Amino acid sequence: MCGIAGIIGAGQLDAQASRLQSMVRSLAHRGPDGSGIDAFPGAVLGHTRLTIVDLSSGGQPMRDRSGTRSIVFNGEIYGFRDIRSRLDYPFRTTSDTEVILALYDAYGVEMLNHLPGMFAFAIWDDERRLLFAARDRFGEKPFYYAQASSGEFVFASEIKAVLASGTIPLEIDRASLSHLLNRLYVPVGKSIYAAIRSLRPGHALTVHDGALDVWRYWDPPRAREAIGVGEAAEEFERLFRQAVSRQLVADVEVGAFLSGGLDSSTVVSVASEFAPGIRTFSFGFTEGPSETAYAREVATRCRTEHVELFDSERNVPEVVERMAGVYDEPFADSSAVPTYMISRLAAKHLKVVLTGDGGDELLGGYPWYRDVWHHTTLKGNPRWLNTALYQVLRLSRRLLRGGHRRHGRRLEAFNRYRAGQSPADVHRRLLDFVTPQELAEAGFALELEESQPGADALDAAMRTDLADYMAGDILVKTDRASMANGLELRAPFLDVDLASFCLTLPSRMKFDGRADKVLLRRAMSHRWPRSVRLRGKQGFAAPVTSWLKRPEFAELKAAYLGGRAAERVRGLVGDRLVDRIVSEDSDRTWALLVLSIWLAGHDVGS
Repeated sequence: MCGIAGIIGAGQLDAQASRLQSMVRSLAHRGPDGSGIDAFPGAVLGHTRLTIVDLSSGGQPMRDRSGTRSIVFNGEIYGFRDIRSRLDYPFRTTSDTEVILALYDAYGVEMLNHLPGMFAFAIWDDERRLLFAARDRFGEKPFYYAQASSGEFVFASEIKAVLASGTIPLEIDRASLSHLLNRLYVPVGKSIYAAIRSLRPGHALTVHDGALDVWRYWDPPRAREAIGVGEAAEEFERLFRQAVSRQLVADVEVGAFLSGGLDSSTVVSVASEFAPGIRTFSFGFTEGPSETAYAREVATRCRTEHVELFDSERNVPEVVERMAGVYDEPFADSSAVPTYMISRLAAKHLKVVLTGDGGDELLGGYPWYRDVWHHTTLKGNPRWLNTALYQVLRLSRRLLRGGHRRHGRRLEAFNRYRAGQSPADVHRRLLDFVTPQELAEAGFALELEESQPGADALDAAMRTDLADYMAGDILVKTDRASMANGLELRAPFLDVDLASFCLTLPSRMKFDGRADKVLLRRAMSHRWPRSVRLRGKQGFAAPVTSWLKRPEFAELKAAYLGGRAAERVRGLVGDRLVDRIVSEDSDRTWALLVLSIWLAGHDVGS
C-alpha cells in the first residue's frame, strides 16, 4: 500500500520536481518505508512505499523494459503470480507492480479487463506522451485530480497532496457541502473543493496534449435467476475461500479486524484455517452497545491471538480534532473515530489487516432494506388488503401503547406508500440527516447520486449503496483511517470474482422479508457461535449522543460551535439551521462539529 502523485504538462522540470517533492512528503504516512520520483519532460511521478510484497526489488516509480514507460501504483493485485505466469515479459522483479506494466505492454488500456484487485495507478507513456490512470472497480483505493491554474494536470492519492502542488484554488464546492450535511460525506466523484475531483470507481482516464478523457471500464453484472440457493451457497463458499486465500498473500504478517458481526466473523473463520493463530483486533464502546463479547467468542472459537481496544483508553476529543487532517475534508461518519483508533492499534503489530467491508451492500445487510422490501410488498397487494392491514397495525399499536418497533416501521412504510413514494424515494429518504427541505431553506440545492437500475427495487437499493454509500463513505473512511497509520486494509468480500457472483444473484437470496444475508447464513452459519448466528445488525457507529454529553465534548462544542469560532460555519450553513442542529446532540450536531473543526484548520473560500 502506498501513496502516488504526479504533475503532467509543460513546465520547468526542476520546478515541477520540487513541487512534486512537497506532494510526496505530504503522503509519507501512506508509505513510510521509502519514496521515489521519476521525471520526463512534461511529466513527473512520485511515490511513497509501504513494503508488503517484494520487499527488496519493488520500488517505485518503476519503469518498463523499454525505459519509456513509468508507473506509480497504490494497491494490491490479488493472484498476480498466476497472471505473471501467463505473460511473455522479461520480468526483473517479483512485484505485482511490474505485472501491471506487463499487462499494459500486452493490451494497452484494455489491460483493465485482465486486472483484479484493489488499485489506483498512473502510467506515463513517454513515446505516446500519454498519461493513463485507473481506479479499482469498487473504489477501495483513492485517486484525486485537478486541472491546475498553470494548465498542468495534478493527481495524488489524497487531497492534501494535490493541494501541496501549490496551484489549486481553495474554493468550497457548495454541492459537496450540501451532500455532506444530508449524508455525512461528500459525493462520489467530487471533493469539498470545487477544483478537485475524485476519479469514480471502475473508471479510467487519459491525459494527452492537455486533453482529459474519462471513461467507465467496468459495469456491475446484472442479476439472474438461473441458480438455486443450495448451488449458490456452495459457489459462494468456494469463491469466498479463494478470496481470503488470495488476500492473505504477503511477505509480511496479515491480521484481521473482528467486530463479532456476520461479515468479519466469516472472514476470521476462513482466514484462521489458512493462517492458524492469526491476530485479530476489536474495538469496544464503554457507553452504549458494544460488540466485543461476540468478537471474543469468535476469537476463542477460531483460536486467534486477540487484542481489544476501548474508547475509554484514548482521548476521543483529541482524535476527533485530528480527523480533519486525516480526511482532508469534512467527513462526519462517526465510525471514522473508532476505525482510526483500531487502525492505530493494529499498526503497532503488523502492516496488513483483512476486513468485512462490502458484505452489507452485496448481501443485503443494512436495516433499511427491510423498509424497501415492505414498501415493495405493499405495491403488490390488492388495495383492500392494504387497507385492512393498515387498520390492524394502527389498532394494535394503540392497544399495545406503541407496540413493537416493527409495527412502527411498517406503519411508516404504509404512510410512504399512501403518499405515493417510490421504493427509490423510500431508500433515499431513509438515509437523510439534514433533510432536503431544511437544506433548501438554508439556500442549498441537494444533488444526490442517481439510483442504480436493478432487477427489482431491493436489488436497485443495494446497487445504489454499492456505488454511492460504500464508495463515498465506507471505503473513504477505512482507507484514510488505516493509511494515516501506515496500515493496509484488504476486503475479501470485494474480490472481483466473489463480488461479481454476488451481484448476479436475485435479491431474495439476500433479503427475503424474514432474514437478512440469506445466502451468507446458508453458506457460512456453521462457522459462527450460536450467539453470532442469532444477533442482528449493529454497525460500527460511535455513540455520539453519549459522547456529546461528556464534559470534554462540551468543551469541544464550545470551542468550535460557540462564539466567534462558529462564525465560519454559521456563514456557510446559516444561523437558523445551525441553532436547530446544535441543540440536538445528535449525528447532525456531530456533522456540524466536524465541519467547524475542518474550517478552523483550512483557509478556504465559499
